[in-house]
Amino acid sequence: MREFPNSPDPIEAAALSRLHRRVGRGLKILATLDAGDRPEVTDEPVIFAANHRSMADLLLATAVFSNWGWPIRPLVAGSYFEKPGIGGLLRRLRCIPVHGSEALDIAAEVMAEGWSVAIMPEGRVVPESEWGATGVGTARPGIGRLALATCRPVVAVGVSGTDRFWPRGSNLPRIRPWRRFPLAVRYEVLGVMEGDQPSVTLDEIMAGITRCLNATGSSTGGPAPTD
Repeated sequence: MREFPNSPDPIEAAALSRLHRRVGRGLKILATLDAGDRPEVTDEPVIFAANHRSMADLLLATAVFSNWGWPIRPLVAGSYFEKPGIGGLLRRLRCIPVHGSEALDIAAEVMAEGWSVAIMPEGRVVPESEWGATGVGTARPGIGRLALATCRPVVAVGVSGTDRFWPRGSNLPRIRPWRRFPLAVRYEVLGVMEGDQPSVTLDEIMAGITRCLNATGSSTGGPAPTD
């Protein structure tokens, strides 16, 4: 069984946390953040699984984990690393580029160094027309395999409001000086996932994300999932 330290190298973690704080301060100029207290997870590293509605999700995650004092390494589609501006930020945030299933092996290696990781199982920014009753789109099975292979705790996360702050297809977020955009985050600690079927584990994780989306209510001014 692979050994998992409780935390990554403290010098590297401190450097990443400083960058998280700077990005978080910038986001708070444009948006308000309702995220609650740090999840109570006794055994780290952790796999965070969230829905994906906007490019702003990465900025929101950075601000949230900064508030929680929890340096993490998100998995992000590899194509974004080639884009001007955002690509450089992704590299500085030490995000893990996703170019197929090998990203799961990299995530496992990163976790073996003590880092928690954040994954958006849908794998892309999902348009509202595809949310359906649950509020999420079709998910890819990789996170189920990673959770079972590493036996690490999973935290489901529901995010709302980012799609209005930075709409899908826009090159930049919307700036509204007279009133900041409300963003909300809710989470549920699922713990270590049991079983041996990644598809079943994926369904359990996505159900947790849906419950978290329901918990955001209408605080961000958008439609909430109904089931």
